[in-house]
Amino acid sequence: MTSPTHFRYLSVLRKLFHWNLAFGSLLTCLVVGDHPSDSWSSQTGAGWPVQWGLRNGKPVPVHYTLDPKIDLKLLQPAFRVLPILALKLAPADLLDPSRGIYSNPMEQGELWERPVQARWFPVSGTNGFTISCGIRIQGGWNRRPEESPKHSLRLIFRNQYGAKTLKFPLFEGQPSTFNTLILRGGNNNSWLHWSGEERHRADYLRDEWMRQTYAAMGHLSARGRFVHLSINDLYWGIYNLTERPDAHFAASHLGGKPKDWDARNGDKIVSGDATAWKQLFALAPRASEPEIWAKIIPLLDVEAFVDYMILNLYGANGDWDGSSNWYSGRRRKPAGGQLFFIWDGERTLEGLSDTRLKEETEGSPSWLFQRLRLNSAFKDTFRLRAARHLNLGGALSPIVAGGRFKELADQLAPAMVAEAARWGNYRATVDSYKTGPFEYYSVEEHWKPEISRLLRTYFPARTDIFSRQLGEAGLLH
Repeated sequence: MTSPTHFRYLSVLRKLFHWNLAFGSLLTCLVVGDHPSDSWSSQTGAGWPVQWGLRNGKPVPVHYTLDPKIDLKLLQPAFRVLPILALKLAPADLLDPSRGIYSNPMEQGELWERPVQARWFPVSGTNGFTISCGIRIQGGWNRRPEESPKHSLRLIFRNQYGAKTLKFPLFEGQPSTFNTLILRGGNNNSWLHWSGEERHRADYLRDEWMRQTYAAMGHLSARGRFVHLSINDLYWGIYNLTERPDAHFAASHLGGKPKDWDARNGDKIVSGDATAWKQLFALAPRASEPEIWAKIIPLLDVEAFVDYMILNLYGANGDWDGSSNWYSGRRRKPAGGQLFFIWDGERTLEGLSDTRLKEETEGSPSWLFQRLRLNSAFKDTFRLRAARHLNLGGALSPIVAGGRFKELADQLAPAMVAEAARWGNYRATVDSYKTGPFEYYSVEEHWKPEISRLLRTYFPARTDIFSRQLGEAGLLH
C-alpha cells in the first residue's frame, strides 16, 4: 500500500520539476531574447504522446502540426499581432494517462488542478509578466474530446502556487487584480464544432461582442481580449481571455468581500447560498400582484435584468437554459438585487428573423422573464429600455451594434490565419465527427464571408426585425 509519505515525496518532485521548467524558460527568454512564436511554424509534436487519453474506450486523436497548405510567410506576422500567453507545465500534468488534465478532460474540481507557469508577451514593449499559478480544464461541452480538441482552460492564482493574485493591467480600466482567468477556446460556431452548418458560421467574436454590448448598455460585464496561446512551446491557437463573473469578480468591481456575495454559474452555486434566489423564483409566478411585485423589487436589479433580456432576445440566444451559459450574483451584505452576467453567447447573431420571445426553460432567466412580463411596471420598464437601446445611437442600433462587431473583427482579422493553420483542417484530416461537409476552413473562404454577412446583412436589418417582434409581443411602443 502506498504511504502518505510517498505521495508527499512525489508532490515535492513534481514541484521541483515545475520550478526548474519555469526557471529554465525564463532564463532562455531573458538571455537569448527569442520570441515564443519562432518555432511554431515548424512544430511537429515530436516526443509528445500519440493519443490524448481515452474516450468511451477509444483513443483520442492528437493534433500538433500546422496546416502545410498555409503560406508560412503569413504566419509569422499573424503570430505577432496579438499578445501571447505561454503556458508551461510538467508533461505528466498535461498528458499522462492517469493524471494529465488534457488526457482526462472530463474530470473537474481542485483535484484536477495542476501547477503551471504563465508568461505574458505583449505585442510591443516590455510590459509582460511571469507567474506561477494553477490550471484546469474549463467548461461543459467543450471539454468533451469529440466535441472539441481545443479545450478551454482556467488559470487560478493561489498562495500554494506562488502569488495569491495576479496584479497586471490585462484589460482596460480597473480593477487589475485577478484571482482567476478563463481562456475560452470556442465551441459553438467554430471550425471545430460537430455541425457543418455551425462550422460555416465560425467567427469567434459573438461571445465577446455580447459581453461588450452589455457593458455598453450600462452594466457590469466580464472583460475580455484575444490572445495567442502556447502550451509547452507548441502553438495552441487563438483564445478569448476573460474574467470569470463569480463572487471575486463582483466584489472587485462592485465592492465588499467575496464572502458577501452569492454567485451562481447556471444551476450551480459557486459561492454563498440560494436563499434569495429561491425566494425570487417562488414569488415570480405572482408578479402581476402589486403586493408581490413590491417584494420582488428588492430581490432583483430590474433595470439590469431587463437589459440582460433585451440583449439575449436581440441576439436570439440559442444555447441558454436553466442549467448553463449564464452567471448570476447578489450581494448579501448589504442586501442587493440579483444581477445577471452574460456568459457563453456563442449561439447568437445567427438567423436574421430568429426569435426567443416565447422561450422559457425552468430555472432559467427566460423563465423568470416570462413571469415578470405579466407585471405592468416591469413591462413599462422593458418598453422604455428597449426603445433606448434600439433607437438611433443606442447600443443595439444598426450602426452602433455593427460598429462594435466590426471593431472586434478588425482586431482579430490579422491573426485568424494562425487559427486556421492550427485547427482549420482538423475535421477534414483528423476527426470527421458527425455532419459534413468536412473542409479545410480558411480565413478567405469561410471566416471573412461570415463576418461580411453579419456586417452587411444581419446588423443593418436586425434592429428593425427585432423591434417588430417586440411590438407584436406588446413589449415596444
